[in-house]
Amino acid sequence: MINVKYSYLIPLLLFLMIPACANEKAAIKKKKKVEALQQLGMAHAAEGNLRKGLAKLLEAVKVDPDNAELNHQVAVVLRNLGEYKLSLKYFERALTLQPKYPEAQNNLGTLYLLMGKWDKAIACFKEAIKDILYTSPQFAYNNMGYAYFMKGDYDKAIENYKRALESSPSYTLCYANLARAYAVKGELEEAVAAYKQCVFYFPKDSAAHLGLANVLLKQGKKKEAKEELHLTIWADPTGPQAKEAREKLKKLNIEN
Repeated sequence: MINVKYSYLIPLLLFLMIPACANEKAAIKKKKKVEALQQLGMAHAAEGNLRKGLAKLLEAVKVDPDNAELNHQVAVVLRNLGEYKLSLKYFERALTLQPKYPEAQNNLGTLYLLMGKWDKAIACFKEAIKDILYTSPQFAYNNMGYAYFMKGDYDKAIENYKRALESSPSYTLCYANLARAYAVKGELEEAVAAYKQCVFYFPKDSAAHLGLANVLLKQGKKKEAKEELHLTIWADPTGPQAKEAREKLKKLNIEN
């Protein structure tokens, strides 16, 4: 039996539930559309079709303009396309929507690196590292090291490369960067040690083998240098490093 006193509430509640259900369905539909466009866009970008990927991501942003992740992804693709000014706009939008976003801060920093704005890049990397929840601080430390290297502050560069390696001991790119910084400073033993770590973790790194060979030549260790030059060719026989290695081997053989 229905209590007559409150029976008028039943049709009112039903009336309120109809638009609520409709709004929920619309929200679910919107979310699915955005996710589908986002996944397709990122898949195209991962395959190297950046423009096709960008088109899908921009389509997703039109549907969900306040999505920080989407704006960040658009910014990264635009950066990779060389559209730096437009990329900056989307990075700023992503960070306005989500101020605590270390991945976006790090990627914005890499944009500034490409633009040659070293101090602005360093500020971004520092901001990324501040976030205790940032799961990949090694990237920001390595990138910051590179910024200091380009500024000519090799000690600061080495300091940050070492911090990156504390977070990720098998980070081969960072070992190569560390080796270059030591080599520029003339600390050849340290450079050799860093290059050796690099090729230990990634034996097919032709650039690291060639870098190691060059440092060994500076030390007068021609036999060891020759071995590294042969490994440079083995790692990537058709690459530019292999071409340089063959020229150096030819010169060394003539000298001997």
